[in-house]
Amino acid sequence: MKKVLLLITLLFTQSAFAQEAKTSAFHRLLIFNMKNELMVVRVKNSDRWVTPGWYQDDRLTIKEGLSELVASYGIKTTAPTLRGVFTLKTSQISTRLIYSAKLDGGEIKAPEIIEEIRWLPVEKALDVITFPHIRAQIRQITEHPRTIWGGSQTMYQENGAYGSKIIENFYPLSSAAE
Repeated sequence: MKKVLLLITLLFTQSAFAQEAKTSAFHRLLIFNMKNELMVVRVKNSDRWVTPGWYQDDRLTIKEGLSELVASYGIKTTAPTLRGVFTLKTSQISTRLIYSAKLDGGEIKAPEIIEEIRWLPVEKALDVITFPHIRAQIRQITEHPRTIWGGSQTMYQENGAYGSKIIENFYPLSSAAE
């Protein structure tokens, strides 16, 4: 009986520890219009500017999630192309997957959580985006568009301002065929 009780205790303990080590995946979509301007959005009731994205859940596949994200803006895009896979360290680890697509029709609308939508040249978009780690990733991707990038960063907040630090330099995961 003691062995059974010990085994149950060990299994429960391992299960509890496994649940603590939670990682997340965030999918960011860089949408470009025909002028090669990037869509940036302001989150409702905040001053945070970002590009559209969503956290992975157990409800949607990546393809379904990206399709739902695009549809929530009332638009159509070309098929999203993977452009980067990054690690973001905060209090936990998060995988950040970045895709790009071109606007391909539709009537743009703001989803409920978005206050404002703008189309800006990439450099101006980078000036507006609130988070330094996102700016660094987008800059790397847009300056070297034929490569899929990887790398790791930390994100922090100091005196009310967001900051980031590269902890693993950006590196090519794959280059597109010429």
